Amino acid sequence: MKRLKPFRRGLVAFLSVIFLLSAAIVGATVKLYTATAEDYANEVESQDIAKLRARDKAIKNATKQAGVYLKSYSRSVNSELTDDEITAIASNAWELVGEPKYSRTVNQISDETTIIVWTATVEVNVDDSEIQSWIKRDAKDKSTIINQTREAQKAFKENERKIEDLREKYNRATSQVERDRIIKQMNDADRDFLANQKFKEALKLYYAKDYNGSIKLNTEAIALKPDWSWPYNNRGIVYDDLGQYDRATQDYDKAIQLNPNLAEAYNNRGSAYYNLGQYERAIQDCDKAIQLNSNFSEAYYNRGVAYDDLGQYERAIQDYDKAIQLNPNYADAYNNRGEAYRLLKQYERAIQDYNKALEFKEHEFMYNNRGLAYSDLGQYDRATQDYDKAIQLNPKYDKAYYNRGNAYDDLGQYERAIQDFNKAIQINPKYDKAYNNRSIAYSNLKQYDKAIADKTKYIQLRPNDAKAYYWRGKYYQALGDEAKAQADFAKAKELGYNG
Repeated sequence: MKRLKPFRRGLVAFLSVIFLLSAAIVGATVKLYTATAEDYANEVESQDIAKLRARDKAIKNATKQAGVYLKSYSRSVNSELTDDEITAIASNAWELVGEPKYSRTVNQISDETTIIVWTATVEVNVDDSEIQSWIKRDAKDKSTIINQTREAQKAFKENERKIEDLREKYNRATSQVERDRIIKQMNDADRDFLANQKFKEALKLYYAKDYNGSIKLNTEAIALKPDWSWPYNNRGIVYDDLGQYDRATQDYDKAIQLNPNLAEAYNNRGSAYYNLGQYERAIQDCDKAIQLNSNFSEAYYNRGVAYDDLGQYERAIQDYDKAIQLNPNYADAYNNRGEAYRLLKQYERAIQDYNKALEFKEHEFMYNNRGLAYSDLGQYDRATQDYDKAIQLNPKYDKAYYNRGNAYDDLGQYERAIQDFNKAIQINPKYDKAYNNRSIAYSNLKQYDKAIADKTKYIQLRPNDAKAYYWRGKYYQALGDEAKAQADFAKAKELGYNG
C-alpha cells in the first residue's frame, strides 16, 4: 500500500496584465503581471518596513489577479480547483521580475504629524503549468501548503491591524512616556512583520521543494518571533519530508507547547510517529487533531493509515470514508480504502475505489494496486495491463515488475516472468521475494541449478524461512543430490516446517 507521510490593506492599488511569454514546457504559458500598492509610516516608524509592506501588498495584488486567471485556466483544462487551492498556488508560485520600483511622497497631516507614503510597483511571473504540477502533488503536500498559506495571510492581517491600532494610539498620546511605550510596541510589531516575511518565504521555498532553504528561513522566523507556533510546525514538516522524524517531532512538540489548540501540529506529529512505526501514538495525535477540528480530512486519512498497518482494516475504512466525505476528490483516500477492501478480500469494491482514485490522480502505485486486485480475482491479463501502465509511469518501479512477473507466472509464461523478476532484482538487488519467485519460475522450467542459486540468495536474505529450505531440498532431489536435499529438509524441520 502506498503510504503518504501523514503543511493587507493598501491605500491605492491597481493591476493589469501586461503580456504573454512562451513557457519552457509545451502548452504552458507564463503571464507577466504588474501591480502597484502603497503603505505609509509616520516620522517615528521604520521607513524600510513601510517600503516592504508596500512591496508585499503589490505582490499580493498581482497574485490575486493571477489567481483569477489560474481559476479560469483550470476550468479550461477540466481540472477546476477550489479557491483555497488557487490561492495556495498563486501565493507561492510567483517569480519576481527585476527589483521593485519605489516612489516617496511626504504628507503633512498636522503640525505634529508627518507621514511618508511609499508606492511600490512590482512585476511578477506566474506559470499556468503550476496547475498540472499541483494536481500531481500528494494530498498531504497540498493540505500543508493550503494551511500554511492561510496562516501567512492571517498573520499579515493581524500585524496590519496591530500597526493601525498603534498609530491611532500614538496620535492620541498625551505624554512622551506614553509615546515611547507605543514606539517600542511598533518596533515589536515590525519585528513580527519581518518574521511573517520569513515565514512566507520559507513556505515559498517549501512549495518549490527547496527544503534546506525552507528550514533556514523558518529558523530565522523563529528567532524573530520565538512564541509563534507555526514556524516550528512548518519546520517540522520539512524535517518530516527529509525523513528526519525525530527532529520533526521535537518541532511539533514545541508548536503544541506554544499553541495546544493547533490541530495541524497534532496531525503532523501523528504522521511523524507513524513513520517511526509508533502507530498507537500516531492514532492518539490524530484523535486530538480531529477533536480540535472535526473537518480535518487529512487527520482522518492519517489515522486510517495507522489502523491499516495495525491490521484493523474495518476501522481504517471508516476513517477513509470520513476523509472522502470531507474531500470527495481525495485520490489517496480512495486508493488506501481500496487497499483495505483488497486485504479484506472484497476485490470488486477495491477495484471501484482504485478506479475512483485514478479519476483524480494518475499514479503508478494506483495502477499497481488495481493490478493486484485483478490478480486476486484471477484476471491476470487485466492485471498485466495495469502493471504495464505502472511501469510506463515509473520505469524503476520494482514492485510493478515483481507483480507483473507473478502474473506471467500464473499465466504459465515463465520466461516472461523471469525477465520481470530480473528487472526487479536489477533495480533492487535485495528484493528477497523476487529471488524466491524467480527460483519457482526456474523450477517450473526444470532449470534446477538456477532455481537453487536463487533460493540460496533468498535464504541469505531470509535465513529463518523454513519453507525456503524445504523447497531447495526438493530442487536438490530433482538433481539427484540426496545428501544436500536431506540437509535442507532437516533444517526446514528444525525451523518448524515438515512439508
